[in-house]
Amino acid sequence: MPVDAFSSCVELAAAIRGARVSSSEVVEACLARIATHNGALNAICTLDEAGARKRAKEADRALSRGELWGPLHGVPMTIKDALETAGVRTTGGHPPLKDYVPTRDAPAVARLRAAGAILLGKSNVPPLSADYRADNPIFGRTNNPWDLARTPGGSTGGGAAAVAAGLSVFDVGSDLAGSVRTPAHYCGLFGLKASERRIPNTGHIPEPPGMPRAVRHMNVLGPLARSVDDLALITRLISGTDEAEWDVPPVPWLEPAPKALSAHRIAWSVNFAGVPVTADTKRGIEKLAGELARLGCKVEERNPDGFDFDAVWETWGEIAIAERAATGGERAAERVAALNATLGERYSVARGSAKGVRASVGDYMVSLTKRDGLISVLERFFGDWDALMCPVTVSPAIRHVPFGTPIDVDDEKVPYFIAGTAYTCPFNLTGNPAVVLPLARSRDGLPIGVQLVGKRWAEPALLALAEQVALITGRFTPPPGYR
Repeated sequence: MPVDAFSSCVELAAAIRGARVSSSEVVEACLARIATHNGALNAICTLDEAGARKRAKEADRALSRGELWGPLHGVPMTIKDALETAGVRTTGGHPPLKDYVPTRDAPAVARLRAAGAILLGKSNVPPLSADYRADNPIFGRTNNPWDLARTPGGSTGGGAAAVAAGLSVFDVGSDLAGSVRTPAHYCGLFGLKASERRIPNTGHIPEPPGMPRAVRHMNVLGPLARSVDDLALITRLISGTDEAEWDVPPVPWLEPAPKALSAHRIAWSVNFAGVPVTADTKRGIEKLAGELARLGCKVEERNPDGFDFDAVWETWGEIAIAERAATGGERAAERVAALNATLGERYSVARGSAKGVRASVGDYMVSLTKRDGLISVLERFFGDWDALMCPVTVSPAIRHVPFGTPIDVDDEKVPYFIAGTAYTCPFNLTGNPAVVLPLARSRDGLPIGVQLVGKRWAEPALLALAEQVALITGRFTPPPGYR
């Protein structure tokens, strides 16, 4: 059968197992599309063409002998250039690491390879994953396949552009403030930020190789793919304990009992403490809420009682910057200075970030204690609700603009950092899983995603709900001109 560059990971894996297509054919199809489109997109920054071809041939020979490596046997993937890949350059977008070639895989990468996936190459990122655009001094900027004048998001922006344009079947990135979910939303993909500590962060940059592990909270790995089934399969495979991170607990992946869509309770909001979203975004979520209500769900517009978003944003800033400052004080201070220059002291995240740069151990403990209280508030909320449905960012994909440029939200200007993270970083702070589904199109034809947030450690139930909601919102659609 001919290779459909936009098949889901699950579909391609089944086709390879069933000998309807070979791994070599799928890899060659991806490599051909990379040759055609990557020059304009700059999504894949390091390509291991020879390694991918060699591994695909090995996968085909193994299958002919009756050997199945795993559920991803022969399926090509890309990996965010912040995760270590043995023998393949990993830079983190950070110039001092421009020639760094790891000798080991990050556990998430090793688990995907053990399941049969084939590495095509690395996808582009901002320096040390610290922006929601994918642009760095080593490789330059990545462009959005829906509109080359716009960013695909960040920090897993290269991965989102590659998967959306059919250069890769899936990508695995990381998310400290929205870095998987924002690119999924900007590029019309499915994405998942798992519960904090569901997946080990070992082998993730930052920290740079050889530095102590300081980023111990809120950063979570997750997949970018073309279906909810893909998200579930990939996340199951990369989850679990790791000998380098003993704080990753052995939490089982428990599939929920079947539950009708009409039995679900879904809260929704398009207003986190007054941060505006575009009319197209609001209209898309309101329409979905109405459809879910029509199908019998309990649906209510509301935010969690007692969940103070200003306190959330401030506490996120305190912890994120304190941990980064622990091993890279100068870089953290520079980032906070740039952030505060664009926000000013009236924004809680800027105040929190400024505190984080100069935090003592005691200050840091206070921040973690505040975090504990906010987690408790949200977990009580999810005792009554199966999901909170909300925007991913304030708008569809933004144009290529310098860091700190205010973002247009219809007739309003929203500060750069607020526009990119206000609706995502709260759930990094609390550690709750959040899945992004493609939802609608803007008046300019750009993708708009929707975020479904659930109870901690309840990814299986959240994904089961997301799969039912996706029957309403629809399948992945390729960008115009890439089919």
